[in-house]
Amino acid sequence: MTTRTMGFGARTAVVAPPVALAVALGVVAAVVGPTLPARIPTHFGADGTADGWGSPWPFFGITAAVVLAAVVVAGSALRFRDRRTAAMVTLVLDLLAGVSASVWVVLALLAAAGRASMPWWWTVVFLAVAVAAALPPALALLRTAPPVPAHEVDPLAVAPDARIAWRAVAGSRWFAVLGVLVVAAGAWATWQTAREDTGVAVVTGVLMLLAGLTVIALARVEVTVDRRGMRLTSTWTRIPLMRVPLERIESCGWEDVSPGQWGGWGYRISGRGVAYVARSGPGIVARLRGGGARAVTVADAERGAAALGALLAARGR
Repeated sequence: MTTRTMGFGARTAVVAPPVALAVALGVVAAVVGPTLPARIPTHFGADGTADGWGSPWPFFGITAAVVLAAVVVAGSALRFRDRRTAAMVTLVLDLLAGVSASVWVVLALLAAAGRASMPWWWTVVFLAVAVAAALPPALALLRTAPPVPAHEVDPLAVAPDARIAWRAVAGSRWFAVLGVLVVAAGAWATWQTAREDTGVAVVTGVLMLLAGLTVIALARVEVTVDRRGMRLTSTWTRIPLMRVPLERIESCGWEDVSPGQWGGWGYRISGRGVAYVARSGPGIVARLRGGGARAVTVADAERGAAALGALLAARGR
């Protein structure tokens, strides 16, 4: 996949928004920070009146970390091979950075002016800043992203009466780590919430436990191609994740899968179809009758697609 050269304007569009947020945050912190009281309004009711107070600096630390991460990712995205995925990551980070930075700046300025109210329309301003910070980098990266090449493969050469089957294991250890962290966070949130509301604690714990176990189930999967079609099964739970009957498949091949093209990592549902994406790299793509596709990232995608092609050819005889 050849990377297209980015012009000065596109490079500026990627880097300038998070840098501008970092500069604005730093200037306001340096100029207004020394005058801020120990506690400032941090939450406001529906009428705009402050109903929550706290130190401005923990929120500033989190905001500064998010903004700096957005700056680093923007600089890295200029050299990233998979610009669709880079666009998706920068979009999320710049949205978070735009919201958090604008909120902290406005809170600091209001506190410095001695005001303890914030009208509801400030929310529109925060969202507008976030969109203005996130859209230019994402669009610049998408417009300069090269097309994802699709590869057709010759079917395996087998005897007419041969039985064809192919199996491989795929996954990501990061899914397992993330799943464990979500389960742990759910346990901690349940313990904290149980002091005030047992019902909320139970609901929170159950939802986060299910979310964590779902991610863990995606950490290691088995991909099978045989006369029944293509199947994806969690090796740890044996839960079927994807079943594509052979009669539904029109053609197949493999491509260098871009998570950004399928909507991210994990089990994804997008305009292209359904995909299991554990990483960037080769993946089997089964194109369905009537439109849509099913994709699975796996190291030996070319051979898996060849086996599936042989099965499709045998069905047509």
